Amino acid sequence: MIARHLTRLAFFLATFVLFTTAPAHAGGILDYFRNYDLNDYSLGFSLSISQSPYLGADNTSIVYPYLTSFTHPAFTDNWFLIRGENIGVRYVSKSDWEFGVIGRLQTRGSGSSDNNELLGLEEKRWAIETGPMIGWRGWPVHIHFRHYWDVTNRTDGTTSEIEFSLPRDLDRGFFVPEIRFSYLSDEYSDHYFGVSEQEMTPSRPEYEPGAVTNTWIGFTLGYEVTPKWLLSTTVGVEFLDSAVTASPIVDRNHLWSVRVGFAYNADLFQPRDHDDGQQQPAIEIRLGAFNSSIDTQVIRDASDSQPGDELDLEDFLGVADEETIFQLDALFRVAYFHRLELGYFELRRNGQTLLERDIDFGDETFVAGTEVKTSIESKHVRLAYSYSLMRDQQKELGVTAGLTYSQFETGLRANDTQQSERLQVNAPLPTLGVFGSVAVSSKWRLSADINVFALDFDQYDGYMAYLNLGLDRKFGDVISAGIGYNIYAMSLNSKDDDFRGTFRIRHHGPKLYLSFLF
Repeated sequence: MIARHLTRLAFFLATFVLFTTAPAHAGGILDYFRNYDLNDYSLGFSLSISQSPYLGADNTSIVYPYLTSFTHPAFTDNWFLIRGENIGVRYVSKSDWEFGVIGRLQTRGSGSSDNNELLGLEEKRWAIETGPMIGWRGWPVHIHFRHYWDVTNRTDGTTSEIEFSLPRDLDRGFFVPEIRFSYLSDEYSDHYFGVSEQEMTPSRPEYEPGAVTNTWIGFTLGYEVTPKWLLSTTVGVEFLDSAVTASPIVDRNHLWSVRVGFAYNADLFQPRDHDDGQQQPAIEIRLGAFNSSIDTQVIRDASDSQPGDELDLEDFLGVADEETIFQLDALFRVAYFHRLELGYFELRRNGQTLLERDIDFGDETFVAGTEVKTSIESKHVRLAYSYSLMRDQQKELGVTAGLTYSQFETGLRANDTQQSERLQVNAPLPTLGVFGSVAVSSKWRLSADINVFALDFDQYDGYMAYLNLGLDRKFGDVISAGIGYNIYAMSLNSKDDDFRGTFRIRHHGPKLYLSFLF
């Protein structure tokens, strides 16, 4: 607990240093951001393949869009930082010190839940980590220190890294060999590599590795195939601490990883003073519908009088795992760089099945062979304030803070036995996010909106994540239509007497939407 508070204090101190010492020319720090040339960056696709340390786990392969630069950040002083798996902001002083705030997606998950070697273990899922960074690049060997905590609340632990690199600037690219030492706190490593008393079996003893240090050795190479195309790759090997390799759920002593990316620089962005002659709308009302694939789990905590139970509502109770969801969003400009947002969507589903085993749900036990009808209703209302760090006639980039009120209600009814039980969870969830949009022509616009939050308050803890991607086309001055993709995920652990357990829901899918601009 003390380490976590010290980590957050360091994070806020780094943020303070970054934003109070950064260049204040051209009218202030915000003008410095808004005059920034985004054409330094390129968009492409990347393939990442990495080994998993866990017994019976397959290699992880991911294809994803990514943002990169033709110039390695070791040779620039850009405030927007993309370095390996880290994305953030930084300030580079004239004396070659770097101060930054960074985040990353931590992919140390246990993979498929069908892995028989890991049955009975708590699932090790991906996490979002963030924290401060400080570096020194006054020597040929650059040194960086980074400290992370998990904002998705997977564990109370932290990670610290110290990295040594030797950047080399080439005629048509760069080459950066690196060695990195990662210190994982005891809470962190116990979560990912330990076995608790509840998870132990005759072949899997209880185990706590404690704090460990892993070592990663590798390199990053970037090559400018043409003035517009960049090929980049990162290859590395991570050597695991002996306390990790001794874990009964780990079967490797080192892990290799490879990432290959191909990006294109379109020089898309116009300077800040660009004016396309069109007036920006003050109000946007957006009506959308998306075809969503849904996965819902209700996990009841065990008690002295009643065992715990885990229900997959789609697979086990016959609830529809695909549904069309209607969504309403409204954006209100209250000033040029300020706006208010209101969003709402709800999801109702029903199912009917013959139980294959006994289940405990609430205060009722539904026995095998009983025909059960299931009803699920979830509602989400979001109110947020957004501030645009960058906005002009072509592009916008900003941050969001708000509150999402979520209500989940699940009911089971068996007419033959006259049993009925209903569980309800109501949770206000504060959210933080980033958003951005860019007009790729006079008619077409790309947009993205990401909101995340980890909650540990009163009777609730958990996380929420929402991603919205869109491409729309204007038809006149008032109407635009678009296509996109939505991802929503939430895991909420409740200690309330009415429902002690965990509720997880995830839905994602393509969408169509219609916007009215005023």
